[in-house]
Amino acid sequence: MTKLVGAAAVFFSLSTFAAEPSVTVQADVVFASTNPGTVDPSLTKLRDQMAPTKKYQTMKKLDAKKLELVKDKTQAVALPNKGQAELTLQQLKENVATVKVKTPAVETVYTLAKDKTLSAPAGVHEGGDLWLVVSQPK
Repeated sequence: MTKLVGAAAVFFSLSTFAAEPSVTVQADVVFASTNPGTVDPSLTKLRDQMAPTKKYQTMKKLDAKKLELVKDKTQAVALPNKGQAELTLQQLKENVATVKVKTPAVETVYTLAKDKTLSAPAGVHEGGDLWLVVSQPK
């Protein structure tokens, strides 16, 4: 399986709902394939980051959601392979968000970074790979 894109720590914009820490994220479900095709222009940077381990020739967003993650409350993202990804804000410390990401392929904890993305494999779909890509909303 393709290696995970590394995590980084910088600041994320944060808000508070009824004293509960929260953070807004963009969660994109991306289809990637090594078969010839087109790459969505917004995914070229991601494709280039993944190139040392897997050379995707086709990449497209299948879904995009803006989520408000509240501490210790899980948000689910449906996947086209009938699976589900889950994101849970675990901690906010000095404006740095730590998020647990669970997909059918992996369960891990990331430190979210402003102007960066984190990518987690989310299984296979129609002859390619699914990725959950989490970033700051655009």
